[in-house]
Amino acid sequence: MRFLAKSLAVSAAALLSACSTFSFLPGSSDPIPTPIAANPASLRIAVLAPEEFRLPKGEVELTVYQRGAGGDISQDYTLVNADSEKVDAAVAEFRKPGQVVTLLRLAPADALRLRDQQEQMAAARGAGSAKPGFEVDLDSTCWNGAMVAPVVPLDVLIRADSDGEFHPLLSDIDIFGLMNRPEDSRLKKCS
Repeated sequence: MRFLAKSLAVSAAALLSACSTFSFLPGSSDPIPTPIAANPASLRIAVLAPEEFRLPKGEVELTVYQRGAGGDISQDYTLVNADSEKVDAAVAEFRKPGQVVTLLRLAPADALRLRDQQEQMAAARGAGSAKPGFEVDLDSTCWNGAMVAPVVPLDVLIRADSDGEFHPLLSDIDIFGLMNRPEDSRLKKCS
């Protein structure tokens, strides 16, 4: 389940074979921060999901990309657990009953690599139109409960700077729908 969110704008989810694509339309009230402006050391991803939704440590990836303008630039970064002590207040407006919050961040070495990528992306923007964005890969997640329709949805939020607010990358994803996708792309039961 690879989830994509472009930095400008929200359209309906398009389910693809192994991924779900979500983009944000111009004029959206809550635009996603651009990857070029993000502070890699402060970048946070908050996953709001039922307790049964499991995120294996070290297996969730963030892809930062830019398409167009002098060619495609794309890098994958492994997300690691972050201190979530103060995150509850920051995500309160998005959190739904029954959701637990998992806060993820870039490892320090990946934060440095993202700085280098940001410089490449900024330089390439001079060549013309560019479409930067973030993609969160949740392929390694699993469900640790009965395979019945949970009422609690999945939400993924991003914060690009420690002084900024969280913005939705994904909202109200039907977990039961993920369980019922084709075999190769469905949310699996944890073993």
